[in-house]
Amino acid sequence: MTRRKTMQNKRFENSIRSLTNLYTVVIGAALSLSVAGAIDMNKGLESLTAVSVLLFFAFVATLFPFFHGALRHLDDVYIENDNAHIKVGAFLIDYGLLFLHALAFLVLSQLLKKPVHFAWFLIAVLFIDVVWGTFSYFASSRNQDGPSAESRWTLINIVFIAFVALYLVSQDAYLSSTFDPFKLSLLLAIACTLRSIVDYVWCRHLYFPS
Repeated sequence: MTRRKTMQNKRFENSIRSLTNLYTVVIGAALSLSVAGAIDMNKGLESLTAVSVLLFFAFVATLFPFFHGALRHLDDVYIENDNAHIKVGAFLIDYGLLFLHALAFLVLSQLLKKPVHFAWFLIAVLFIDVVWGTFSYFASSRNQDGPSAESRWTLINIVFIAFVALYLVSQDAYLSSTFDPFKLSLLLAIACTLRSIVDYVWCRHLYFPS
């Protein structure tokens, strides 16, 4: 019985690894497209603008902890710890939301020259993460003392969404807006960097387990 259970666990782990590889490919494609979106390969470095560089920085600053956190979440919940109470259906929804998140990063990577569009779609990306974090907290987050990383991510992103959305609305910065692109790009680069710093500091127990 023990050997059979071990084999089942190994097969489930292999299944998770296969889906994780697909997630990694999509994130890699998003990163590659962001480079292509920031610079015109035909014009070379002359095509770089302050706006595209700042938004690329904001994109990478956001992408890195989201990718790192997603992989650590999957390992922590489904592989490294015994969570027999978690159903297969919960994993499929969990992964499905993460994969949707990766696809959203693909779209975001194409908006590096449109700061207002980038800002609003960044809010959409973080909202997906809020939905995922809420689901994960109730359905797949492992039992532990204190707030889980998933609940902390949810709180961080809610605060970020609120501040960015309120700022955009207060400045009448909608999709057709002509709001100063450099100013908005700079603010987004700073905000995304601060969000990721808070993320890594507050959730370091998951990112870098001892």
